[in-house]
Amino acid sequence: MNPADVRKILFVRPRFLGDICLTLPALEAARAACPRAAIGYVLERALAPLLQGDPRVERLFTVAGKPSASETLALVRDMRAWGPDVVIDCFCNPRTAVWTFASGARARVGYPNKGWRSALYTHHARPRTLSATGFHLASVAALGWPVPAEPSTPRLHVSEALRDEARAGLAALGVPADALRVGMHAGARWPTRRWAPANFVALARRLLDSRADAMVLLTAGPGEEGAARECAAHLPAGRAFVIEGWPIARFVALQSLCRAFVSGDTGPLHTAVASGARTLGLMSRNRPAMFFPYPEREGHRAHYARVECSPCHRDECDDLRCLSRLTVDGAWELLRAIVEG
Repeated sequence: MNPADVRKILFVRPRFLGDICLTLPALEAARAACPRAAIGYVLERALAPLLQGDPRVERLFTVAGKPSASETLALVRDMRAWGPDVVIDCFCNPRTAVWTFASGARARVGYPNKGWRSALYTHHARPRTLSATGFHLASVAALGWPVPAEPSTPRLHVSEALRDEARAGLAALGVPADALRVGMHAGARWPTRRWAPANFVALARRLLDSRADAMVLLTAGPGEEGAARECAAHLPAGRAFVIEGWPIARFVALQSLCRAFVSGDTGPLHTAVASGARTLGLMSRNRPAMFFPYPEREGHRAHYARVECSPCHRDECDDLRCLSRLTVDGAWELLRAIVEG
């Protein structure tokens, strides 16, 4: 695929905060290969604020989480009207495979060994790496375009206006402007990724005892408010604050203002890294080399116990040794290195 002939490139990854972030190095590689091409992105409407205002992306195509037939037809109509030359499907489920085929693009990249879905692609990516960011770069390489030997760290575009909104929100809560801010996200969708609130409390106490200027920001997404409030109830008043109900873009801006951010293996872990915050990943069932492929030289650290049954693909499990062996002592040693680094 001659890059000089490419005018428009469309990425398809509709859902999940972290997974969208993990595609960004591939987006950067495609831009570098085709600097004159416009970039589009298909994602769910609720997640569109992640990429709104991003100068790298000219066009966003948004859909509902479960689009109706009429919404699907509208999406296909809009994609065909835009006229991409290349579509890179970073999800490859039945729905996105059909969207990719229906886009009208002459080059369509997806994965092999997916049954009838693979037949809808003209190019098949064949990743040879554990890294999730490297995995998506294979889709760019499948077109014959150069990719970096070491994937870049994902970056989201965070405007200064959004940072000002986040600063104003913190001031309204009573967080001093000169505080050393450390974010902690205790929630996670699945039990195998959810470190106990008591552990977050113990880790936060270590931080607050070590630094008089430290403040803990306990963030929560929809349905996760209970865990954040439980943590705050066991921490000193005026030094721990619950951040809930914030729009996604302002939440990412908040993460960018933190000296460090601590999270389990869930979406906010990746948005923290992509916001530019030094991040401590509490990796339970998944190995860091795959789902936390972020360099220590940028201040990121992974807390991983390497238990006998890890890695695995279980969302629920009766044996959570992968979490119970992530000790507070080990997390504190890593967090202290991040904060003081």
